[in-house]
Amino acid sequence: MDGRISMYVLLVCVWCSLDAGGFLMVVTAQPTVYAEILTPEADRKEGGQVDMRCTATNLETDHIVQWKTEDPGQNLRWGEITVFNNNGRFIFDTSGVNTQTVVQDFTITNVQRADTDEYVCNVNDPLPGGGNTIVATSSVTLSVLYFPSASFPMCSPAGPITVDAGTVLDMRCSSESSHGTVTMTINPTIQTSRYTNWISVINDDNDTVVRTLDLTVDDADNGVAFECLISSMYFDGMQSTCQIGPITVKNTMTIPMTEPTTSSTSTSSTAGSTRPSTGNPTPTTENEVTSTSLTKSSPSSSDPTPSSNPWILAFIVVLVLAVTFFVIIIILILRDVRQKRLIKRLTSEKEPQDTQPDPYMELQPTEDRNRVYMEPTTTEETNPTQHTYNQPVEVENGSPEYDYARPGDITNTSYEAVRVPQSSAEKQYQNINN
Repeated sequence: MDGRISMYVLLVCVWCSLDAGGFLMVVTAQPTVYAEILTPEADRKEGGQVDMRCTATNLETDHIVQWKTEDPGQNLRWGEITVFNNNGRFIFDTSGVNTQTVVQDFTITNVQRADTDEYVCNVNDPLPGGGNTIVATSSVTLSVLYFPSASFPMCSPAGPITVDAGTVLDMRCSSESSHGTVTMTINPTIQTSRYTNWISVINDDNDTVVRTLDLTVDDADNGVAFECLISSMYFDGMQSTCQIGPITVKNTMTIPMTEPTTSSTSTSSTAGSTRPSTGNPTPTTENEVTSTSLTKSSPSSSDPTPSSNPWILAFIVVLVLAVTFFVIIIILILRDVRQKRLIKRLTSEKEPQDTQPDPYMELQPTEDRNRVYMEPTTTEETNPTQHTYNQPVEVENGSPEYDYARPGDITNTSYEAVRVPQSSAEKQYQNINN
């Protein structure tokens, strides 16, 4: 028994010696930390409250839990000491001190837009030579929801606009986006067939949203206005609007205008009320200037006529030119046909009246031995007009070959008039043998 006790005492002494020399180490788990936002996203609104929590485990007694911001870097809580409470709006509650698990609750009251930031929870281990080192870290990002201020949305150009037809109008509506939670819609105030494609641009750095449209104004835009409306699913019943227009399109044609006969009429139309006449000039407000320009604009803005439409005018001009062109073409064609007919008639009158013999007719010889034929005419018993044709004949001249004779040569040639038989059954010509 005494031997066993002596052995136990010896083991305890060896253990103490090793521990005192630093040769004995206790193996423990590494610290862990987890940060989270307990408040739902829809409730992280301006003016409300946001609750966060940091849970650190596997801690040693000398480990320190810390809360800080990322941008800008600001130490908020160090262990059980609050370093920065932001005018009492930052509240901390620590539980489980001097245990292996520490829970650090962080609450922000009366939340403001500037509270949007990244919040970091660290576990720090003190160094033997001084200072600390981070052995575990976790962070959360808080985005404070807010509805844009009363100055938004902003429309450009705002209010009534008077431009010439064909002008390119640069329109835009801008607002704070509240981290992309604001919805912007732009619609015309009156029904129109024109399709408009507004382009949206969201800038996360500046937390803004802008919608733009380059509109080429024509007569169809006369009297049209565009309303820009912002709303948010996180703020029920809250919305704000601004308006571009109404647009007044000036007539492209010069129309004489009738000036008012009395100054009272001009005063009532511009200012909307009668003002007393004083010696000092009355300053004109921006609304009055706009009203005056609308009053002096062409009447076609309120009651457009077909002549005020440049497209209809261009169509009428083209139609008149086309009809004139076709009429000129028809006149030239008729003139050309008439000239051709006249030339044909004059040519036919100048042709000789002598008829030409039929190459297939049978000729009638005369009584002499020379074969000279006469073409009888078919006229009645009035003095007939006969046409004489000469035909070469063979003449014997003592040579086996034959020669040809013609009138006026040594061969006697005579002519004989032959009448055309009255009966159609008879032949018009007969051959007479020598």
